[in-house]
Amino acid sequence: MATKNRLYPHLLAEDIELWEQWLGDHRNDYVRYDYDVRVGLGRDPGDDFPGNIRQMGVDLSQRRIDVVGYSHSHIAIIEITLHAGIKAIGQLTTYPLLYMELFNPRRPLKKILIYREKSDDIDGAIVAQGIFTYSYPYPPATSGEPS
Repeated sequence: MATKNRLYPHLLAEDIELWEQWLGDHRNDYVRYDYDVRVGLGRDPGDDFPGNIRQMGVDLSQRRIDVVGYSHSHIAIIEITLHAGIKAIGQLTTYPLLYMELFNPRRPLKKILIYREKSDDIDGAIVAQGIFTYSYPYPPATSGEPS
């Protein structure tokens, strides 16, 4: 998995599996993907630290978008998680705003949530926020007996 993590920086091993499932269906929807895209201000640890350490503190504390996909018609802000809940909704509400502030894109943004399982009480927020969802459930368990 270490090799795959180099392909998809910042993604957890279980997220990589989901991401590759989604790519199998949507790879050609986008001309390029960026991973671990930093947005937001980050936190400056303060004047007690040298400049390089302060910058490292800012860099490490910035928000990070799992994946940004670029198509000719739009830019996708993509969040990948095993269990989609209120945290994922918050990320997909905030990340596009931070992305717009930093990059001022000329194409519209599309919010995408890729998950295995989802909390039942976030459906209204998904609709209200205009989030596109893609579910890749766990494969059916096998009994271990030959068929």
